[in-house]
Amino acid sequence: MLAAVVLVVGIIWAVFNRDELRSDENPGIVAHDLVLLWQWTDKLYSKGAANTEWTIRWDIEGTKADLEQAEQQLQADEKGQKQGTLSIFPLTSDHQAMLVFTTEQKADKEQLLAVVNRTEAILKKAGVSYTGGMTVRGKTEYNNAAVRLAQAAGGKRVDRYKDESGTVSEAYYSEKLFSSVEAGAGKKANLQIAEHRETESGALSLIVGTPLITGDYTVSVAEND
Repeated sequence: MLAAVVLVVGIIWAVFNRDELRSDENPGIVAHDLVLLWQWTDKLYSKGAANTEWTIRWDIEGTKADLEQAEQQLQADEKGQKQGTLSIFPLTSDHQAMLVFTTEQKADKEQLLAVVNRTEAILKKAGVSYTGGMTVRGKTEYNNAAVRLAQAAGGKRVDRYKDESGTVSEAYYSEKLFSSVEAGAGKKANLQIAEHRETESGALSLIVGTPLITGDYTVSVAEND
C-alpha cells in the first residue's frame, strides 16, 4: 500500500509539473541532479553510491505513434540494457507512459549519465515530452545520515512524515537542484529523504529521491560487494 501511494505521488507530480520541467525548456535536469545526488550520498552509504540501487524514472507524453517509435528505439539501445533494466509502463491515457531504468550491477556515475543522455536523446528525437527524477536506495552506518544529506544539499524542510513502522520521510527544497514539485501552501520540494530501520537486522536504510521517492521505503536488493 505504501509503495502504491508513493508511486501515485510520482505520477501526480508528473502531471502537475510537466510544463515546468519540460525537457526542451530545461535541458539536462536529470543529469544535473544525478551528479549532485551521487556527490552528496557517496560518503553516506556504507559502501558508497556505486554499491546502491539507482532508479531513474521518466514520465513521458506524446502521440501513440511517437510513443511507439520511442519504445522501439529504446529497446534497441544495447548499451543502455547492459547497465540495467529498462521498463515501460503505460498509464491511464494512451498518450502517457512511465519509463523506468533500474541498475542491476554495480552502479557507475558516468555510465548512468550516459544512459540518461541516450534515453533523453531518443525521447527528443521521437518528439516525446518528458519529466524525470530518480531514487537511490542503500544501507548507511550513520544514524544522522538524513541530517547530513540535508545539510549538504542546503535544503529547507517543507514536510515530515513518520509511519507506524518507524520510517521517517522528510521533504526539502534545495536551490542546488533543478527539479521541483508543488508542495502546497505556495511551497516547493525537490528532495525527499527517508530512513527505515529494519526490525530483525537493525540495519538502517537510506532512501533518497529527487524530486520525490518512487517506490517503497526499503532496500529491495542486497548491496554489491
